[in-house]
Amino acid sequence: MRCLCLLFCVVCWTGAFAQTTATPQSTAPTGAGATTLRSGGGRMPVEYFTKFDEFGGVKIAPDGQFIAALAGKYGRSTIVFIDLQEKKTVRTVSMPDDCEIDEYYWVSPTRLIYTIAQRQRENVRPTPTGEIFGVDRESGGIRMLYGYRAAERTLDTRLAKRKSSHATPVFLSSLKRNPERVLIAEYPWRNLGNVWVYDPDTKPLISWLDVYTGRKQRIDAAPLSGARLLLDHDDNVRFAIGRDEHSDLAISWKPQPDSKWTSFQLEGFAEDTVAPRRFSSDNRSVYLTGMRDGDSFDTLYRLDLQTKQVEKVYAFAQGDVDDVIADFADRDLIGVLGYADRQTEVFLQQDNPAVRTYEALQRAFPGQRVNVTSTSTDGRLAIVYVDSDVNPGDYYMFDTVTKRADFLRGGRIWIEPQQMRPKQPFTFKARDGLELHGYVTRPTGDSPYPMIVMPHGGPHGVRDTWEYDPEVQLLASRGYAVLQVNYRGSGGYGIDFETSGYGEWGAKMQDDVTDATRWAIEQKIAIADRICIYGGSYGGYAALMGVAREPDLYRCAIGYAGVYDLPLMFESGDTPDSRFGRDYLERVLGNDVAKLRERSPVYMAQNIKAPVLLIHGKDDTRADYEHAKRMRAALEQNHKKVEWLALGGEGHGVYDENTRRDVYERILQFLDANLQHATTASSH
Repeated sequence: MRCLCLLFCVVCWTGAFAQTTATPQSTAPTGAGATTLRSGGGRMPVEYFTKFDEFGGVKIAPDGQFIAALAGKYGRSTIVFIDLQEKKTVRTVSMPDDCEIDEYYWVSPTRLIYTIAQRQRENVRPTPTGEIFGVDRESGGIRMLYGYRAAERTLDTRLAKRKSSHATPVFLSSLKRNPERVLIAEYPWRNLGNVWVYDPDTKPLISWLDVYTGRKQRIDAAPLSGARLLLDHDDNVRFAIGRDEHSDLAISWKPQPDSKWTSFQLEGFAEDTVAPRRFSSDNRSVYLTGMRDGDSFDTLYRLDLQTKQVEKVYAFAQGDVDDVIADFADRDLIGVLGYADRQTEVFLQQDNPAVRTYEALQRAFPGQRVNVTSTSTDGRLAIVYVDSDVNPGDYYMFDTVTKRADFLRGGRIWIEPQQMRPKQPFTFKARDGLELHGYVTRPTGDSPYPMIVMPHGGPHGVRDTWEYDPEVQLLASRGYAVLQVNYRGSGGYGIDFETSGYGEWGAKMQDDVTDATRWAIEQKIAIADRICIYGGSYGGYAALMGVAREPDLYRCAIGYAGVYDLPLMFESGDTPDSRFGRDYLERVLGNDVAKLRERSPVYMAQNIKAPVLLIHGKDDTRADYEHAKRMRAALEQNHKKVEWLALGGEGHGVYDENTRRDVYERILQFLDANLQHATTASSH
């Protein structure tokens, strides 16, 4: 046993995962040394960075006697049941070869339910099917409970039949008063003749579902499109936030569980920022986050449902309130989560014993993020997930009374944190004076280095964060510095920062990436003539715009599942399929076709000097494959050097592990060929 602080010790299990996983060889909370899979000296093979977690999704049973975890291929094809007293695996339940577990939930001490994703003939990435299954821990028996294939036939017409449901179910809660039922929200699909499709504009239905028979009883319906629902602490759905018939944000609530839905306005809030978090412990108020008049960032508020009074609870000075922290019994709100350069926690009830326990956990794992992922009903036992920029994540079983944490397993035991490279935050001023933030990951050796600029996808509301990134670590292991900048339009820095990117694709947003690159040169992080720009989705767009607008700054560019023809975004892909998607495109891009063409790399190919590698899935439903074909044709027509990698069966990104390995091998070959990597700063 290794003592980490006065009241907190960590120990390691030795046998619980012996049947399904390798046994960790160290009790260090960072997972240090917890692998026997390293291949001797030298750098790690590419597949160490392209493999998915083999273990994860750990959840504790309501009575605290067992835990369940996901394991197997991609870490999602097998449920493993582990007895906490015996510290051993007691049952495994495997999925068919073409299926993976999408989500799962304990609903009683002996039963859990799960949803699946299934591989379709044309796409290797599994697609959620909207089906719910029940599995018994003791017998291992599986039963389909809900879905479009769930219809049950019986010869006895007196018996109720289980019916098919063409909808996407969302688990809301198991029912304390009836462990044989759960509460779900159903988001009905739209029928297009011979096919059913997901409808983002639908209004959710609220139903009970029997977790043994699959019998369903509809009990309510939310009055708003795409509504997010909130339950009080007695398992009653009483709060909803969604869109009304005019597509405006609206709030509805029920004064009593059996009341009708009633609506009211939240005055002074920016509508796109409001998010419900949880009911107060007395069920009289709702905590929500959002931006009110005068706020710079998302702030935590308490809404009294009877008086409609809104009280500010907490605001960070330099970032959004991203989420709230509950006590171990999931009753009281005790803190908030935010994100500046790293995740930040602030506790609001210093006299609450749970706060002292959380603070002890944080002291026990210095320099890492500590998150509680599930707890037993009585709040004594909790599953704790610990990770960092160099640690892909470890799971612990924590006793809140004895203050002891048992190390369960790391998700990627083949990764040694000591051999990973830290992500270092930086701040600088863009050309117009706007303060920008980002991260630089340096390889071993002395600077400057060959460098890869990696603009993130999204782009709006998304940001790069301080966490383990296998793509970044792969590049750093090959001797490249990696630069990631949260350009204007990124999330996490307030609504003003995010909306400052609207209408600035290929303009100020691109200038921010350019300015970050020049900053890295000035700081002697990067070798000026050995820089490549590489990104996926919007990042692929930014990569091609980078070499089109700054033809002498970058030696090469890689576009991965990118969009390259902005007018085409209004015609293909799944974004314009919904009213919300169409509104989004007009809001962030505008509808001036001439301007969109001017900011599309497909119409700027004549400016590009650097070699380009285009990678795209043929079945991409977000960024249509046509984008890549048009970009390649434009480059070839202008006699530019372009390499091409089309991926059959892949969509928006690469899912199959073997294909992922091959893609990154190709990327590394392209980078080495164009940055002449072998001569300096190499880890060879």
